[in-house]
Amino acid sequence: MKRRSFVKKVGIFTTGTIALSSTNLYATETENSLNTIDFSPVALIENELTLKGFFIDSITLKPILSPIKMEAKVKRNRFFPLNKSLESTNSSYHIQTGFSKSNIQDKIDIHIQADGYKPYNGNIYLTTKGCYIHSEEWNYNPNFKPEFTPKNINSGNQTTSSFNFHLVKI
Repeated sequence: MKRRSFVKKVGIFTTGTIALSSTNLYATETENSLNTIDFSPVALIENELTLKGFFIDSITLKPILSPIKMEAKVKRNRFFPLNKSLESTNSSYHIQTGFSKSNIQDKIDIHIQADGYKPYNGNIYLTTKGCYIHSEEWNYNPNFKPEFTPKNINSGNQTTSSFNFHLVKI
């Protein structure tokens, strides 16, 4: 009987702690007006990855200055998918993440909407070695060149990647 009471109290305490916590342990979706999306795990991080870049026009190769909405979805486990978004007004974005000893890669679904441009739906892969793109990039933008692929710089446990999203006009 004491064990049942203890389990019940611990369950209520844990539920209350998670529900009333001031930090979001697992948020279903967060809106952000800054140009940063943070997918850093709660656990200890052994390797960090920073992905930076711009939203540019695929023809002129110049930054798009109109407001751009980017949604990023990563599913690290089957119970708590992370959905985050940002709205860029200066054509830049920044994604921060980290990896533990397991070195699991993150597949991130990216959805980008900008006025006057075809909606972008694609995937990027983040690993301890850097950022990689899916071959569907060429389906979205037939003028996409191999030199536009992500550039990765590794230094110790820090990886910095740069990749520009080339958006196609409607």
